[in-house]
Amino acid sequence: MRGGPVPAIGPVECLVMARQLDNPGKRIRLFLVDDEPLVRRGLRMLFNVQPDLEVCGEAETEAEALKGILARQPHLAVVDLTLKDGDGLALIRQLHLRCPALKILVFSMHAQVHFATAAFAAGAHGYVVKEEGTEQVLEAIHVLMDGGCYLSEQMAAKAPGLLPRTKPRGKTGVP
Repeated sequence: MRGGPVPAIGPVECLVMARQLDNPGKRIRLFLVDDEPLVRRGLRMLFNVQPDLEVCGEAETEAEALKGILARQPHLAVVDLTLKDGDGLALIRQLHLRCPALKILVFSMHAQVHFATAAFAAGAHGYVVKEEGTEQVLEAIHVLMDGGCYLSEQMAAKAPGLLPRTKPRGKTGVP
């Protein structure tokens, strides 16, 4: 038998493996809301190659997003704060009221603390700044689906006490 180096397994891979053991064959259904088609396409490509994720719909406006999410009933929505017809915060408030089981991850270019504070106050469960790596987005999705809240490393460094208290999570989830 030939040996070789064992590939390193990171936190995202561990979360994916644990989820697959708990729910074999079940994938997390995601809905993408961003006014930039290129961003939606990139996220769709990233998510659809993951063994436990699938994009079930996408929208560029608040109205399209609300209609699509109500129709498709995803597990999690990835929402930008800047939309073609309005404000992602208004959408988050609507989703929080109309779809209480839906997990909401904000994926935004806004790296200022007041945007993350407003997103959590509106009902978001996580916040990732767009300039951060794809690993952060994937980790955030799994933390949210495991019942936690998530704040990306860049934002957590600026506002260490911002996250709402929930179940214990790893280093960037709720301690």
